Amino acid sequence: MDSGADAAVEAGAGPRWDLIRTEYEGRQFLPKAICLRHGITLAQLRYRREIEGWLRANARIVRHDDLVARMMKVLDKQVRRLETAVNEPIDKQANVLSTQVKTLDKLIELGASQRNVEPATKKDMGDLRNKLAKRLEQFSKR
Repeated sequence: MDSGADAAVEAGAGPRWDLIRTEYEGRQFLPKAICLRHGITLAQLRYRREIEGWLRANARIVRHDDLVARMMKVLDKQVRRLETAVNEPIDKQANVLSTQVKTLDKLIELGASQRNVEPATKKDMGDLRNKLAKRLEQFSKR
């Protein structure tokens, strides 16, 4: 155990679950090592994890670029749906597409705030908006 965990357990203060969760979700140590460090059992760790909804040690952490790629697929699907919709009102689908583009903008913006990530240029986003607007215009002329 580290000195902080030793002192807390010896003083009878109980385990520091915030530290345990950070170590567990951050995959800093194996669960057995975490239990030894903080003087808890594997059953206690498992119970706390399940009750509080911690990320499992083997859970796949979603990367930012995965989210952007998935959002691009959603946009593509919505544009195709808009192009094939003949009997449906276009306004509702155009609003959904607009909301999805805003979501993509936000995802890209959040990614730009991360370290070592190039921010999306205004030109790139402008090109995407222009392409979408052009496709919507072509569809509405049918």
